[in-house]
Amino acid sequence: MKRHVITVLGRSCTIVTEKDEAFMRRIEEKINKELKSLRVSMPHADLIDLSIVYLFLLYERIDNLENMVRKMKSASEQAKRIIHTLKTEIGKELTNLNRHNKI
Repeated sequence: MKRHVITVLGRSCTIVTEKDEAFMRRIEEKINKELKSLRVSMPHADLIDLSIVYLFLLYERIDNLENMVRKMKSASEQAKRIIHTLKTEIGKELTNLNRHNKI
C-alpha cells in the first residue's frame, strides 16, 4: 500500500491505496476542478455544502453506471441464449442433412 497526500478544497489528507501517484494526481485534479465549478455555480455555499452536493452528484453517476452494467449483463445473457438456440438449431439441421446424405 502506498500513501498519497492529496489536497481538496484547500485541505490536505493522506490516502492509503494501491494506486500509483499519477492516478491519484489525476483524481485529485478532477475532484478539484469539479468542486471549483460547483463553487462558481454556488458562490454562497460553504465547503460542507459543496461536498454534500458533490457526493450526491457522484452517487447519481454511480447509480447510472450500475444501471448500465445491469442492462449490459441482461443483454449479454440474452445474446448467450440466442447463440445457444442457434447452435442447437444448426446442430439439428446438420444431423438431418447428414441422415439424408446431403453433406
